[in-house]
Amino acid sequence: MKIWIVSILLILSSYSFSQIRITDVGDGWKGKVEQALDTIQKYDKEKYYLIMETCKVVAYWNGGFSTTESGNTITIPTKEMNNGNIYNIAAILVHESLHLYFLTTKFKLDPNVEEVIAYQHELEFLKMVPCVDEWLIKNAENKIKFYSKS
Repeated sequence: MKIWIVSILLILSSYSFSQIRITDVGDGWKGKVEQALDTIQKYDKEKYYLIMETCKVVAYWNGGFSTTESGNTITIPTKEMNNGNIYNIAAILVHESLHLYFLTTKFKLDPNVEEVIAYQHELEFLKMVPCVDEWLIKNAENKIKFYSKS
């Protein structure tokens, strides 16, 4: 009986990442994204499930900011992947998944209002993670102030 339960759990845990195709370009980036997803799942299951619901692909680009594409792709800057901060990658996934949610539900907001809400969503996650880098929290707080004034 225990072997059967363990087998099901192993299948389910491997299935969780099969929903998202993480682009594997080497340098261990796929593993870092998987670690970030594990971190999100550990500390905030609701945000994890939102990512799993909205995101089908995680990709990378040479741009200076993270973004979404094609209604189901989160694109992370290569600079952030090279830095390799798992909490930062997790914050990007949390933030961008909310943009994907708004896009897929066709919920239209003023772009600045949407950014404020996305950074609040990100900040809420970051505050749940023990020992998270303080600069990540400060960045989210500063972005909320910035987009609130615009």
